[in-house]
Amino acid sequence: MADFVSPTHESIWKVTRQLKKEQSSLYNCVASVLSDAAFVMEIQALYPGTPLLANLRCGLWYTRCPDGTCYFKSTDGHNGNWSFSCTRLNWNVCELAASHGGVIIVDATRKGKRFPGFSIATEYYTCHAAMTA
Repeated sequence: MADFVSPTHESIWKVTRQLKKEQSSLYNCVASVLSDAAFVMEIQALYPGTPLLANLRCGLWYTRCPDGTCYFKSTDGHNGNWSFSCTRLNWNVCELAASHGGVIIVDATRKGKRFPGFSIATEYYTCHAAMTA
């Protein structure tokens, strides 16, 4: 009896699998990037004069001409990871934020996450390390 798979269950699985394939098609991926890029432009327009930085890991997809770049990794700022990366200092982020009163960092995250992994604590610790150095 444990080997029995109902036809309804199999049909639902096939439909779900097909929907997932369609959602991850090239067209949908490009449409998603274009939609996100438009959102970035809207946010940039709300904060004129605030430097826009693209994270080199995947933020460049969403900006036409950023004011600069930064390099944050998704593991930066994870719970329990309080180490400071000397290879990814992002000093330019600190300088721009200090001189302009803030920066906008463009990055991407997987569906369902509110913020990229690095953004939870990394910016705070980067600024804190720069100010106490």
